Amino acid sequence: MRTLRVWLWLFAWGMALAQPETRVYSVFMPPGDWFTHSGANYAFFPFFHHWNWYYGHVQRDGVVGIRTDYPRSGNGSVFFSTPTALAKSDIEFRFLDGQTYWGRLRDLEWLSYEWYRDGRSTVGAHIHLPLRIYVGNLDSQGRIRDLGYLIYELSMNGGGAVPVDTWVQEELAASNRRFWQNPINGGNFFDAQPLSVWQSEEGYQPRDGDRIGVRYNGDSVVCGVSVGAGTGWNGVFIGAVANIILRFRHGVQLHFNFEVRPAGDVNGDGQVDDTDLLWILMLFGTNCSAYCPYDLNRDGTVDDTDLLIVLTHFGTGG
Repeated sequence: MRTLRVWLWLFAWGMALAQPETRVYSVFMPPGDWFTHSGANYAFFPFFHHWNWYYGHVQRDGVVGIRTDYPRSGNGSVFFSTPTALAKSDIEFRFLDGQTYWGRLRDLEWLSYEWYRDGRSTVGAHIHLPLRIYVGNLDSQGRIRDLGYLIYELSMNGGGAVPVDTWVQEELAASNRRFWQNPINGGNFFDAQPLSVWQSEEGYQPRDGDRIGVRYNGDSVVCGVSVGAGTGWNGVFIGAVANIILRFRHGVQLHFNFEVRPAGDVNGDGQVDDTDLLWILMLFGTNCSAYCPYDLNRDGTVDDTDLLIVLTHFGTGG
């Protein structure tokens, strides 16, 4: 019987990985992105080529970027680094129109991701990159209210020291892992509950003394996903995330694979073709700031060098 369960689990995981893949490409060419911000305020860096994706909540020298440092299922993954307990960095997808969502919380039947903790990390041995889902409640006009995170961490699920220098695969919905709540407009509630409790008709509303959290239940909607490092992690953290997969019972299936876009890929679609050549020709002679993916060699100007990069790599990618 145990062998049968193992085979069924492996089959389910294989089916999840076989879902249609969305490649989320880096903003810049190899080795990829390195977004950081030294200030105490949050900095946000929206993707120009993948709507609703952004690097966010970057502060105090935290670093985030799709890079080639820890390749997984291709040439890249999302790299994270936080040098102190004050640092933070995230990558997130969230529908920003306040109405669109993937599905109801009750219908989320598969949620998985892969994470990596570098052995050079000095933070607590239990710390890894947590996965968060954006959840909210619909009002009578169909607008999403009460937005917040449900957050998974192994430490809230009986875990101890986590593996280092190896990729770890975790499934969270079918295995009914515990999640805690972080409402956008009010602090953390660490009263972690199995996902099935949040998905039930009654749902759950956490409390901490006089503070009351948001009630989420099966009717609540899932409108985004997030992974991040920091804050409050004493020490240095280095790690990565890959292959975020969500599946809803009504048919929505999502598999996000993070890749570094090819050299010469100007518009970030993973291919070097006529469109990229046209972009360089239209922008030729333009001066660019630091956040300018059209300046391929990042020297401040779209010029002959950028055109040569496109021509040299023309026809690659895909």
